Amino acid sequence: MSGKKKDRTIFRVLVLPMISILALELFVLAGSLQFGGVMRELNENARDMLKQQVENRGNYLLTEMIGNWSNLDMISAQMNSIVEEKINSGEITLEDLDKNTKGSQELLTAICPELIQGMRNKQVSGIFLILNTGTFSGEDGLDALQGIYLRDLDPSSAPSPRNEDILTERAPVEVVRSGRIATDTGWQPAFSGEDGGKSPYFYKPFLAAYKDEGKLPAKEYGYWTAEPYTLSGDKRLAISYSVPLILEDGTVYGVLGVEILTDYMRSLLPCGELMEQEQGSYLLAVSKEGDHRLLPVLSSSEAMTGEALNELVFSLEEKDSGEAYDDSGNYFGAVKPLIIYSNNGPFESDRWYLLGIGAQKNLYAFSRQIQTMLFLSFILTIVIGLIGILFVSYRLSKPIKHLSHEVEQAKKSSLLPELTDTGIREIDQFAHAIVRLQKEVMDSSTRFLQIINMASVDIAGYEVKEGAEEVFVTENYFPMLGLSGVDTEMLTPEEFLEKSMHARQSLPSSVSEENGIVYKVPLDAHRVRYVRFEDMQDGKRHVGLVEDVTASTLERMRVERERDCDGLTKLFSRRGFRREADALFLNPERLKQAGLLMIDLDNLKSTNDTYGHNFGDMYIQTAAKCFSENTPDDTLCARISGDEFLILFYGYDSYVEIWEKLKDLYRAIGEVKFHFPDGTSMGLSASGGVAWFPKDSRDLSDLMKYADFAMYQVKCTKKGELKEFDEQAYQQKIFLNQSRLEFNQMLEGEGLTYHFQPIFYGRDGNVFAYEALMRVNFPTLRSPETVLKIAREEGRMQDIERLTMFRASQCYCTLLEEGKVKEEALLFLNSIANVSMTKEEGQRYHEEFSHIQGRVVVEITEADHLDMELINKKRATEGFSGMFALDDYGSGYNSEINLLELTPEFVKVDIIIVRNIDSDPNKQQIVSNIVEYAHKRDMVVIAEGLETQNEVQKCLELGVDLLQGYFLARPGEVPPEINPEAYRVIKDYWE
Repeated sequence: MSGKKKDRTIFRVLVLPMISILALELFVLAGSLQFGGVMRELNENARDMLKQQVENRGNYLLTEMIGNWSNLDMISAQMNSIVEEKINSGEITLEDLDKNTKGSQELLTAICPELIQGMRNKQVSGIFLILNTGTFSGEDGLDALQGIYLRDLDPSSAPSPRNEDILTERAPVEVVRSGRIATDTGWQPAFSGEDGGKSPYFYKPFLAAYKDEGKLPAKEYGYWTAEPYTLSGDKRLAISYSVPLILEDGTVYGVLGVEILTDYMRSLLPCGELMEQEQGSYLLAVSKEGDHRLLPVLSSSEAMTGEALNELVFSLEEKDSGEAYDDSGNYFGAVKPLIIYSNNGPFESDRWYLLGIGAQKNLYAFSRQIQTMLFLSFILTIVIGLIGILFVSYRLSKPIKHLSHEVEQAKKSSLLPELTDTGIREIDQFAHAIVRLQKEVMDSSTRFLQIINMASVDIAGYEVKEGAEEVFVTENYFPMLGLSGVDTEMLTPEEFLEKSMHARQSLPSSVSEENGIVYKVPLDAHRVRYVRFEDMQDGKRHVGLVEDVTASTLERMRVERERDCDGLTKLFSRRGFRREADALFLNPERLKQAGLLMIDLDNLKSTNDTYGHNFGDMYIQTAAKCFSENTPDDTLCARISGDEFLILFYGYDSYVEIWEKLKDLYRAIGEVKFHFPDGTSMGLSASGGVAWFPKDSRDLSDLMKYADFAMYQVKCTKKGELKEFDEQAYQQKIFLNQSRLEFNQMLEGEGLTYHFQPIFYGRDGNVFAYEALMRVNFPTLRSPETVLKIAREEGRMQDIERLTMFRASQCYCTLLEEGKVKEEALLFLNSIANVSMTKEEGQRYHEEFSHIQGRVVVEITEADHLDMELINKKRATEGFSGMFALDDYGSGYNSEINLLELTPEFVKVDIIIVRNIDSDPNKQQIVSNIVEYAHKRDMVVIAEGLETQNEVQKCLELGVDLLQGYFLARPGEVPPEINPEAYRVIKDYWE
């Protein structure tokens, strides 16, 4: 039955789908923007534009730094030329070069014009020369170094002819006077420790060249300061590039460098070209090799100086990605590497970068504007869409609601409705169809009632709908169910359905039929009526029909009684017993403790054969009468076949009560005498088996099977007795039957394979032969011993012999083809002594296995006495090697007579003798005798079942030729190699 659906107005039916469609459209649009990557592409474009601008500006800056500012080769050469000329002329010595002497002053005066010209040519904000011919450790520095430091605060403007735009920061007084160059406010005549010896722009390139003894060109020692610096007495920050001054003999006598003020560098890195309103900034940064952190050198934004600049640390993303982010994640940087050092230089680990940085909120401002516009568009679309949906839904639902109201009013008046047109074609067509359909239904109902009134049998019916106000029911409905005086007009649909159900449930009995339920309705003390009830439910609509079926039911019951009754004994037939018993087993409370007795009459066949079948029928009738008269009234008695009866005792509180009833019945059976026409008489005899409910089973079919098994046991032992079902005996029979079934499957080639156990030489441990051992894999049939037992009982030993020879040889040939067994080894096949293959089978074996037949040894087992005629028949098999092995020798299966008659090539000493032979002198004597006897007749002795090291060692001492057992190797589908421990025992023995 389907679930009840909630009523919904036409307005809601229209509104909800349209709102859903609007929501779906907006969802698809939002999804396409979100997952289509529009915002991601906009952000990516913003980053790419920033990267391109940084790339262009970085290339320009790289050209200036490498091609212009750091190209000091010409100036260095001029400096070296002047110094060497002065030294060669004797005007100055190398030791006095860095001292405040007249020669030093003249040298600086001569060099000063070259420095000024170099500063002009390179358009840098400063140039400096520091002399030093002494040694120092580095940052400890030197005080009062001689040299010149000149500065041009506006290098991009046209130079002054009289050098009026140049300021002297460091130079001796004589140089200042001779050069007529103005001094800055922080001028000093020499470089102090802070400005000279302790400054990285001096000591780093100087020490690098000094320690390397000037072996490389001066530019290879060039150094860019990684941190801006100031001169003492001055606040202007600058960075510089400096190279050592090296004479031709490798003497390092000073440092030459150029200065770029940070303010000047900012003018070369305009912020405005990165982002609108100068929201971005260039950042010159440096990192050490292997470190992803970028330490800022200077920023083109004046807002990023001092502490603010030092706190701004960026980290490079993946290699070559060209991107970096600061530690806070607020800033993005487009990275351009600046390769300013050669690979072989001492400062190559300093990596310089130009970054174009900006706050991510500013960089992605355009995409956020787009997002805001889209959000506002979404809101506007939702508002307009909802207004439109509500308006359209109202316009469509209004005429439909009016039409519904007219239909409801017509229903209350019980008249055909007259519906107003709505102006909507489809709805008006539907309304007119409803009016026509209602008229047709009323006409059909009238005709149907007339037909019911004219019917030859009583028929009643009803139709109700849950939630309706009235019930349609014929007047004779409740009277046909035996209930009178019911006013159906006063009942609601729910009350009617409940009263109808109670009326049917109160009837004495009912029986299910294919097309409904037949109820037995009492009319008076002697008469009953049978009515068939059938109902149908379609949602909330219930329809029911009641029909008088008394005549057909009585006829059917008569036929069933005749069919369920045995014509000869008037007891139940098999079918009748099963029907009655099945009904009881559906109600275990009525059964309580029960016993099912199966009886088979003894002597019926002899009676039929001697006196004819008429007396046989009388014998059966006499037995049936005895069973019926000597069992309780409610006991089910049935004849299920010629001489077999079933009796069900039920409703007892214990099995003891039932057993007493059974003993009473058998006492009565023993007292019955049956007389024959010749004056002789015979006592009634019946073999019986009983199974208990619920002890043995709760299933009737199982109880019948168990009782039959118990009865069969009586028939097979002593007839005329009664026996209870024996679960253990039954399972043994099942097991035996299953084993026989699996045995037949095995003979068809299923579930049978062979494992091979190696037999080893006692002298060296090599493989001599393989014994084929049968393996069966079934649930119950698992051992070769069971196979032979069943084969002997079933007379199938011939099949086992054939199957062993062919199947074992097939398995061995497969291993031989795969190279998993030794090609020269023999094959031992177990054979049944007193069974032989037929001539045709021997010929077929020769055709299939002639290539291995010469290495096959037939192993004779399981015989008390040999049939030499069959043995000779085995010998005569075409292609047979003629080799026999006598298995289990000494176990009692094969006597000395067999040994004498067979004269085998191999004698296998049984495991019973081999087990614990190392500690049993008697067993040792037996094996010693066997070995002595066999060796004199060229027989080979095999010890089988070896499981310990001591057993192997003792057998070797007694002269056994071949060894076999788990200690050496277990059987397997693929035979294994010898156990290393066993091999060691053999090797140690012979050594």
